[in-house]
Amino acid sequence: MALVHVHGIGNRGAENEAQAELRNSWFRLELMPAAGCRSPEAPILNPRWGAELPPPAWNWASLGLDGIESLGDDRSVGDHSITEIVDGVMATAPEVAEGRVLVTAARTSLLWALELLAASVEAHSPAERDATVAFCARAVAYWAWKTSDGRRGDGIKFFAWLGKVEADDDFLDRLEQELDAWQQEHEESGGQEDVPDELERFGAVQVPRPLRTAVRRINATLKKTVAGRVMAVSRRFTPKGALLFADVAAYLAGRGSAKEPGKIVKLVAEDLDKAAKAAQANGDPLIVVAHSMGGNIVHDVLSSFHQPEVPIALLVTVGTQVGLFEELKLFDSSDPAVPSPQVAKVPALQNVKRWINVMDVRDPLAFAAGPVFAGAEDLVFDSGALLPHGAYLTSPDFHRRLARRIREGLHS
Repeated sequence: MALVHVHGIGNRGAENEAQAELRNSWFRLELMPAAGCRSPEAPILNPRWGAELPPPAWNWASLGLDGIESLGDDRSVGDHSITEIVDGVMATAPEVAEGRVLVTAARTSLLWALELLAASVEAHSPAERDATVAFCARAVAYWAWKTSDGRRGDGIKFFAWLGKVEADDDFLDRLEQELDAWQQEHEESGGQEDVPDELERFGAVQVPRPLRTAVRRINATLKKTVAGRVMAVSRRFTPKGALLFADVAAYLAGRGSAKEPGKIVKLVAEDLDKAAKAAQANGDPLIVVAHSMGGNIVHDVLSSFHQPEVPIALLVTVGTQVGLFEELKLFDSSDPAVPSPQVAKVPALQNVKRWINVMDVRDPLAFAAGPVFAGAEDLVFDSGALLPHGAYLTSPDFHRRLARRIREGLHS
């Protein structure tokens, strides 16, 4: 087994190693075993294609507003401060106090609180990282089992114990108790009760230190926004926001041709080759996970620039625009004659055995692939996150559901 993760736009600098390792831990815990990985040390490659893009020539001078004359009156052309906006949220939800963000969120949705917690983790050692991932996965499995994936209910109306928790530190301790009680119920039944694989695999896991640290971080930065589920959106692009457009344009301008591929194409293709050789040596399949613009690059590489003999057992695209790009005929392999009465969809990639495309229901940058590409399997996911486009790979529930769907495909 080997896995290649291809990131999306807005990632030109060095990646946070701790966050990358946390993401890799989720892959190793859920996706890779579900896809048949037999090698615990199978390589995970992360081609950093954003580093290949050129910097802005005028250092973002085009974003500046200072010193520019106002059109029509003397009102400021800048934004209202985020503080003013979140203070308004506090006025409508004064019960949200420091130290109670997770409790307040959990009383509406326990899953939402767990997702917020997992997205805020910073682990600094492999042991901490693996323990944190295991605890979060176990907690989400508990939620899914008790609520039938949310169909039976959620929040304080379903988990009555949330009404007895007043602070976020107490929330973690009580959650640990509930997880232990859940496991004990299974053990006392003599293993007769049908339980999810997660309970058997994880066992009892105490609350890791990174989760307690994450609670303090959440309360320091999000206490005013969590209860209202609102986000203060700037009316002007920041340099990071401008990169979202710049990265797409720079890739398309510099991707090159099949005879002379560009730097990004070469980088991704080389890591695909390395991963394919590692997978072949271990007798395992090759997995590719691509987020956002990374999905477009992967499709370009596989359809136009890369050797078709590289076999990919599973391609997972999340929050991507592959369907949109093909509709606009932006890929090097795009054929203007498709669709036609003879060819209704773009033919499936010959070297990809299975393609799963996941879209968050609130992600404005996620597009369906199934109506455009033969063989693409579209799936909808609801992270409930404030920023859904970046929430896929930090979500325990996403990894759990994806692994389950992959296993179902293997057994069908």
